[in-house]
Amino acid sequence: MVDGAVRGVAGTVAVAVLTFAVAGCAGGPADKAVTSTPTTVAAASEPITRPSCETPVPAAWQSAIDKSVVDTGGVSNVPMAVGRRGEVAVARDNGDARDLVLIGVDKSVTDIYPVPEPELHQIGAVSMDDRWVVAGVAHAPRGANGVIPTLMRIDVVDRQGGPVRTVTESPPEDFESGGPTIDSVALFGGKVYWITRDTYAGNAGKIQSYDLNTGTVTDVASGEMRNVRTTAAGLAWDVGWDENTGPRAELKIPDALPPMVAGAVGTGRDQFTLVTDGNSYAWATTAQQGGPAISYWSPNGGLVRITGKVPAAADTELLPLFVVGPYVVVAKGRDDRDTSAAVIDARSGALVYLRPSVGGADGGTIGIGIGEAQKSPPTSVGVLRVDTLPPLTC
Repeated sequence: MVDGAVRGVAGTVAVAVLTFAVAGCAGGPADKAVTSTPTTVAAASEPITRPSCETPVPAAWQSAIDKSVVDTGGVSNVPMAVGRRGEVAVARDNGDARDLVLIGVDKSVTDIYPVPEPELHQIGAVSMDDRWVVAGVAHAPRGANGVIPTLMRIDVVDRQGGPVRTVTESPPEDFESGGPTIDSVALFGGKVYWITRDTYAGNAGKIQSYDLNTGTVTDVASGEMRNVRTTAAGLAWDVGWDENTGPRAELKIPDALPPMVAGAVGTGRDQFTLVTDGNSYAWATTAQQGGPAISYWSPNGGLVRITGKVPAAADTELLPLFVVGPYVVVAKGRDDRDTSAAVIDARSGALVYLRPSVGGADGGTIGIGIGEAQKSPPTSVGVLRVDTLPPLTC
């Protein structure tokens, strides 16, 4: 669900509206997808095992959360992604206009993209790197009951000042009649990738790419597919579904990983949860890897395995996961605690549940949505800097 990344991991992705023979187009060769190249791996060292321990939110953390709020002028603010520089992309709604803004580390607010026909559409997905912001526009009329927000347009904002470019469009009348539907979008390696399903309810479709440097559109692959996304392992999408184990994902274009990470995460399902902030890595492990847990690696901290009742470690559900410095952040809380997110300190295993929602974490920043827990959308957005926070301990 994902950033100015190094080694080609080109987007922190927040996707709010996913419905759950390679040939090149004229003007460009086919993408070198669907044939994975192996990543050099090192034999996984024995991890340090730390049992998780839940602790209340420290007063210093709560104070930092309260002070993190940024006034954007909107009545609702949904953090969608966090960039490698620590900037937060926010879908803002002031009751009239809907748009996308960037909030800097210094809490400056920059308007970067107005949503066309805001009474009918909203921001549904965001991917970003140091230069590009990809905005997936969803059809979501105000006040409409029972309408599932559905991607209908993909635009690209050039942060260096170039014009906004439209990558693709799918008119609402197409998917409302059961026809072609944009399923999902991702940014990876200087290209925008998106899946268009042949029908609204079907799984068959095709994935295409748009080269941001040349403007070349390329057909990448076709078949059963949904939910294209970027992880630290590379570009992946789902190619099948199982009611017991969930979506069956495949890594289509691998990215380079530190040998110790590649050796520890392996090539199974765990790699599709792999995240990085460019230095630290984290992923959820499953029963096949010794039981549900959160794994963490950094050059200084080595390999750590956090066990116990940790979120994002279920065998059948891949929850949004982020890593920022020593903290692993999960965009899901506990319903019985009226919380929306969790943070684990890899140095101690300490775990706290937060009331604010989390839209992303990178570049020393956690982008949080503040309001009533479990309420959508949040009314305020916060830029929470982890370097101002004391370590979590139990």
